[in-house]
Amino acid sequence: MSKTLFFLSSDNFHAHLYKNGVLTAAQYFAHTAQGLKDFSVFLESHHDPAYVLVDLIEEDFRHEIVPHLTGSSQNALIQRKFEQYYRNTPFRLAQLQQRQTEGRRDDEMLFSALTNPARISAWMDLLLLQKTPVVGIYSLPHTSAPLIKDIDSDHLLLLSWEKDAGLRQSYFFNKRLRFSRLTPLNTNGSFSTAIATETARTQQYLHSLSLTPPGEKLSVHIICHADDRKELKSQLQNSDKMQYDYLDIQELGHRIAARDIYPDSDATALFLSLVSRKPPRAHYANATLTHYYQLWQIRRTLFGMAALTAFICLVWGTLLLQNANSLDAESEPIKAQVIRLNHDIQQILQSFPHTAVPAADMKSAVTQLRKLHNYAPPPQEILGDLAGTLDNFPRIRTSQLSWKMGTDSAGNGAANLPAQIISYNGELADFGNDYRSQLEYLERFQQALTQSGYTVSATKMPLDVSSKGSISADVSERHDKPAEFSLQLVWRHKE
Repeated sequence: MSKTLFFLSSDNFHAHLYKNGVLTAAQYFAHTAQGLKDFSVFLESHHDPAYVLVDLIEEDFRHEIVPHLTGSSQNALIQRKFEQYYRNTPFRLAQLQQRQTEGRRDDEMLFSALTNPARISAWMDLLLLQKTPVVGIYSLPHTSAPLIKDIDSDHLLLLSWEKDAGLRQSYFFNKRLRFSRLTPLNTNGSFSTAIATETARTQQYLHSLSLTPPGEKLSVHIICHADDRKELKSQLQNSDKMQYDYLDIQELGHRIAARDIYPDSDATALFLSLVSRKPPRAHYANATLTHYYQLWQIRRTLFGMAALTAFICLVWGTLLLQNANSLDAESEPIKAQVIRLNHDIQQILQSFPHTAVPAADMKSAVTQLRKLHNYAPPPQEILGDLAGTLDNFPRIRTSQLSWKMGTDSAGNGAANLPAQIISYNGELADFGNDYRSQLEYLERFQQALTQSGYTVSATKMPLDVSSKGSISADVSERHDKPAEFSLQLVWRHKE
């Protein structure tokens, strides 16, 4: 996959294209109005995922032991530390390095930040404006951890030289980054002299912080070209405090599968290849800067799913076609058998004489069938409207239901057809003390049945409100007992 790699130092900013494991030549952009304009033009024709590697003096590191927390509590603690140390920059990072095994089992955290956001923001704003998919902003110290994973040393100082930045020294304790410092090199001095001077200063600084135990040597590993190793070995002498070792830059490139040729000890190309192939999980870019990369990933995933779906459909279609050909071959004997059966049927039909039924007889038969249907309609036709009405009155519960045929004396155009007389016994739940509203509820139920086509008459009601009735009540009687009632419904054929 093609990528765009950017390298930012205190005085330079340049871009590389990364294709097939090889970096193209650097294209520099000045931190001026014209340089920003040229960079914007560059981005218009380069839309590959972008990795930004920074090597700045203004990078601060703080190692702290904090209580072990999870979830929102941990996030709140990290935000408090950011506000305490790095309030004026959005480029900040918190990494959990390990959890202690004794005592309260606290967390060892490394807080770091790029403390001069103005040096970065102008370039990041243009990347956002051009909707460039930014993968992350990586610092050189955090990126260098994979280079030391196979070195057996608890106290290790890794040195590298970047032509456009300076001499980078990163201290690792038990393979975990503790701090790093960048020193610009004096152009008048030699590479080996600068290393000897700066490593001595760093060793004294580590000793002042009690990071190196007394009597234990500091293992200094220098990334360099084979041509510079001889001079370095002659200038740098091992002592009881420091031991120098050398990492061949070309061998490191082969180890990370980079195909570049390194002409000198400048490790800029090495770290750019490293960040493009094995970028650290954590980086300084926030969600706003990586927004278009997230969209790029989603789009790529959708394209992949579409391609996979098309491939599956192609395979499935091929299998269906093969299956159809097989079924077609198997259906040939069946088709021949159907032809033989049709031939036999035609012969049987021809052996019987042709008969025709008169139209009057057909009409008479249909009429008799309709009468039989009206005489004995199915239950769903008789009770369908009753069931629909009960759905609209949830407080009415059915206790008993029966029906029988009776005589239809209404003369509704269906003479001599029996009516269906339905005896319906039910209960009204939650009768309570509000008799008027309960009786009105039953009255609405009867009216709904009448509108559905039934002739309704009440044979028993919860209360006898006629002039012959009497009303009495027991105060101890429960009012939530269902009230029973009976109705007689007459259903007739509708024509």
